[in-house]
Amino acid sequence: MALKKMMSCYGMLVLFIVINGVWSISREEDLELERQLKILNKPGVKTIKTDNGEIFNCVDIHKQPSLDHPLLKNHKVQMKFNHPPKSVKEKESPSVLGKGIGCPIGTVPIRRTQKEDLIRAQAFSKLRTRRYAQNSHPLAEESNIFRSAKLYTNALSLSKYYGIQSDFNVYNPTLSSPEQSTTALIYVAGGLDEAKCDISVGWTADNGATTGCYDLLCPGFIITHPHRTLGLTLPTSTYHGAQAGIQLSISKDQFTDHWWLLVDGQELGYWPKQLFGIFRVARELYWGGEVFSPSQPLPPMGSGHFPEEGEGAACYMRKLKYQYEDGGIFVDVERHGISRLADNPKCYEAGPLTDSGLGQTFFFGGPGGQC
Repeated sequence: MALKKMMSCYGMLVLFIVINGVWSISREEDLELERQLKILNKPGVKTIKTDNGEIFNCVDIHKQPSLDHPLLKNHKVQMKFNHPPKSVKEKESPSVLGKGIGCPIGTVPIRRTQKEDLIRAQAFSKLRTRRYAQNSHPLAEESNIFRSAKLYTNALSLSKYYGIQSDFNVYNPTLSSPEQSTTALIYVAGGLDEAKCDISVGWTADNGATTGCYDLLCPGFIITHPHRTLGLTLPTSTYHGAQAGIQLSISKDQFTDHWWLLVDGQELGYWPKQLFGIFRVARELYWGGEVFSPSQPLPPMGSGHFPEEGEGAACYMRKLKYQYEDGGIFVDVERHGISRLADNPKCYEAGPLTDSGLGQTFFFGGPGGQC
């Protein structure tokens, strides 16, 4: 089988920390990290500290770090989504930086990058390679490193999609190692095999350490909202208790070909078309959970409980929608066009798609373990 060049584009939206891994670095690496921090942490006109201890700088919208991307030289920031799909318009929600807290007009909140964030990002390049997994864990096989339980579109390859949407249930599963990650996400994929690209958003329980680049360490995502941003800690659900969630949408602007991210119906920002080459339309859509672990036992997915436990116990996604017309509205997915994938049903499962009265819904996840 020929080795093909793959291009992946990740935008992990919101993160909460479960485990902070300890990674050994040399003095030379430490000096390089300090240099990168000076570049990434742009000076702001205002500093905000959230109740969870995260620090954000209010940075000139035209000087945010993503605009340093070499493909975005002279890029003009698009301030608003041209004619966003009507179904994503929800009521305005309060600032997630804190009650009554936001950035001044013309600036956006940029989470201050810490040295630990860069160390985790470096660790990703080691953890996701088969060589590292085999050298560090001789019994690990490539097929055991990634596991998923998800729904995906099973239409013909000629199908075209211009957006995806879902309400997420957010949990905080416990990991046993800093090498592990567990994620709930939606993503769109397209392009040719030799230049395939995908955009994914969701929540992760490892601060993005092994799921790819994350937040603004994924170069090129342009923030446009003055009060909502990437890298915030999310409230989480309790097993058979209070439930917490968030709505995420990815939608293509038909006039600019940029891909926009909407959170609870509000425009957070976009991935410029310059990042994606020939990727102008999605051919595949996915909803569900993924885990990464180069060693056994595997971590929990979702709430850590199987789908059959249902509401309040298992992790769900509901109001599954997609755009199949450029510039069209989001519509409910059709059950006959959706397939299920659970590549290790002893540890994780994806339940069937049903109409719960709150839109098309499915539960997913599982305890992991010795699979």
